[in-house]
Amino acid sequence: MKIDMTTDKDYFRPDIQGLRGVAVLLVVIYHTGLALPGGFIGVDMFFVISGFVITQLLLRESDQNGKISLKNFYYRRARRLIPALSIVIIFTLVSSVFVMSPFGEQQQIVKTAIASTFFAGNIHLFAMNTYDALKDNPLRHLWSLGVEEQFYLIYPLVFLSICKFSTVSNFRKRLLGTLTFFMTSSFLLSALLSSGFEFGYKNGSIIHRNLSFLTNIGFVAGGDWPTKFAFFGAPSRFWEILLGALIAVGFSSKNLFPYWFAKVMTLISALAVIATALFLTTEANFPGLFAVIPVFATGILIVFGEEKTLVNRIFSAYPLVRLGDVSYSLYLWHWPIIVFSRAIWPGTSIAPLVAAALSFGIANFSYLKIENPYNKRVNGTVRSSLNLVGLSVLIVALSFGGFSVANSGLGFPRVETKWENLASTSGCEDGKKPGDPSCLFGVDAPKFSGVLFGDSNARSASDGVVRAVRNLGGEISISWKSGCSFQIGGIDQNCKQLNDKRLRFLTDRKPDFVVIVNYLNYVSEDTEILINRLNVILDELRIRNIPVIVQGQIPECFFRISLIRYSAQSIRYCEVKLTDQASRNQILVQSRLLTEKYPLNTFVDPADSLCDSTLCEAFSRNKWIYSDSKHLSKSGSMLLAPLFEDAIRQSLKFISAKS
Repeated sequence: MKIDMTTDKDYFRPDIQGLRGVAVLLVVIYHTGLALPGGFIGVDMFFVISGFVITQLLLRESDQNGKISLKNFYYRRARRLIPALSIVIIFTLVSSVFVMSPFGEQQQIVKTAIASTFFAGNIHLFAMNTYDALKDNPLRHLWSLGVEEQFYLIYPLVFLSICKFSTVSNFRKRLLGTLTFFMTSSFLLSALLSSGFEFGYKNGSIIHRNLSFLTNIGFVAGGDWPTKFAFFGAPSRFWEILLGALIAVGFSSKNLFPYWFAKVMTLISALAVIATALFLTTEANFPGLFAVIPVFATGILIVFGEEKTLVNRIFSAYPLVRLGDVSYSLYLWHWPIIVFSRAIWPGTSIAPLVAAALSFGIANFSYLKIENPYNKRVNGTVRSSLNLVGLSVLIVALSFGGFSVANSGLGFPRVETKWENLASTSGCEDGKKPGDPSCLFGVDAPKFSGVLFGDSNARSASDGVVRAVRNLGGEISISWKSGCSFQIGGIDQNCKQLNDKRLRFLTDRKPDFVVIVNYLNYVSEDTEILINRLNVILDELRIRNIPVIVQGQIPECFFRISLIRYSAQSIRYCEVKLTDQASRNQILVQSRLLTEKYPLNTFVDPADSLCDSTLCEAFSRNKWIYSDSKHLSKSGSMLLAPLFEDAIRQSLKFISAKS
């Protein structure tokens, strides 16, 4: 028995193979980052096509034999997927040792490799509860294989059960009704989750208290788990596969619609796919309602695919059909190669283009030498089954080895995490009220007293600020909270309450100065709004006659630590030049002007210590200056201590006293 209808000449439909080619092409172009912001819909198109193809195969088998063989089905799936998948994962694991960082990236790749080997990549990525785990993960695209195989773990069991308890006359009717019910349920779940509906699983709710263990696998109450589960969760994606299955069971355009209707519907559907690929973005609540357009458009193209329309002739053209032949291998190979190209040649748009082009050749080789030889093995022999198991065992073994290698650091100086700073390690935790004893730092008999308020950037600045204060013989109280800038009000109720406490503390204690360290480069917020917030708080402190020291936005630093880039020049500097950070530089100028319009205030530009006129250092004196692209490490913070010393002297009029 063949793997699916597209490998059987009697049932082969070139239009569907061409549709596969279009789907994978959309995904590849999207992943280059240069065009088609909605090209990710290619994955949804694959789901629909898969549901149709596999259901047609099962229907033919049940029609011929009166039943289906679960053993043969699962063997065919394993034979179809595991060989090429295993080679890609092994290639990625080995390559990542040389190309990716041993401080987090390689570990994340190893974990994803193990999960993806058992078709659970989507579960792992959801459980990580962070999109940062996805950014440079060359195996993140394997989440879709997880969704598909979790569906096919269940689907043939349902199919066989209906087949067993039905007669020949009512089998398809019962199957159609069952598929319709589950498709509708899955779609409603997807729509609700995509809109953020929490199903009562909220902070402090009875459900949360009784099921709090779910936090460990990604269900963080009060967070964005609904939208993440809508994307990665198999149940919220099943409806897309089930639509294809429904079409296979109960829909065909033959002798039902006039030819002109087929022409109109295929044209509209093709245009719908193009439009969503061009205009849909990752900002949309996807899949949800937005997925209806590409999913149903793909379904309509399948329904009318055997009509001789212009659209179907295009889909049946040899280049697209050939692309459809290699679509699985191309989907597997293109993303790791693109990720590695960006890691080796950062900051260039040419690298992902060249990588994408290269992946076509590699995919063709993979199809001819890996996919095809296994797919031609009709019956599952003990030897071939052991080969498939052996590949999975090899990946697990390599993964454990890779984890050990990555944890060794490969001889690089360790990157200090954003939690390894004075504020975090001294018990001055996130959100503690100002004045808390654990957040007070300085000398025993202080000459002056100041405060440091802000968000996580204030935490990262704590070592440099405290060093400056101690050098000058003073003390400072720190209050920081992730995502909670020091401003009037706050982005949420908890932040507003903390800022109210901060202002009351200033009224009661009357410190000699206030240091403000906020993140001021939120891409989701308008620059004018951010600057206005700073203006309001500066006005409030001017009324209180308190000198203010404002730290400007640190330059963002994207840096990669890898063996392949290990040379003085390739690891020393941040990948993006200071002069190319337009948003940061614009906000810096405006915040400086705003701060210095009040004579008592002082502005500190971190770039004065971290950068020259164009380049910013990521590595200096055998230390990493950044913990991540938006936070200084402890060592980086210490480099700012002289700037803060000068600013504090100015605020306290120390310059004239020492002269």
